[in-house]
Amino acid sequence: MRRIVVVCAVVAAFVAGLQVHSHAAPSTEPGMMPYTPTRIEWLALDLEASYHQDFNHDTDCSLHYISKPPNTVLIFVHYTSQTSPETVDNAIAAAKQVVKADAASHNWSWVKIEVQRKFIKK
Repeated sequence: MRRIVVVCAVVAAFVAGLQVHSHAAPSTEPGMMPYTPTRIEWLALDLEASYHQDFNHDTDCSLHYISKPPNTVLIFVHYTSQTSPETVDNAIAAAKQVVKADAASHNWSWVKIEVQRKFIKK
């Protein structure tokens, strides 16, 4: 019986410690303020982190993924005069497939896609 009382006392002290810790004042540092992204923000951030494409020695176009509330991922394409229209179209088609696949992996059928093209003088 004494053993049960000791175990209960230890468990009660542990739980009380957790409750005190969980109710501690949050940090007031700006970088530590909580933020919960929307689903469309999260999806665009995931796509941008995983699939963005910058100008480099292999390509004359760049692709970026941006959230456009309330339910759209904007594929932003920059290209130069050295980029063929076919290359731009193929890059956009591939980017659309990536968005659709990522959204489908979460069962987010509500995601829409828009494309914005911008010519860059280089």
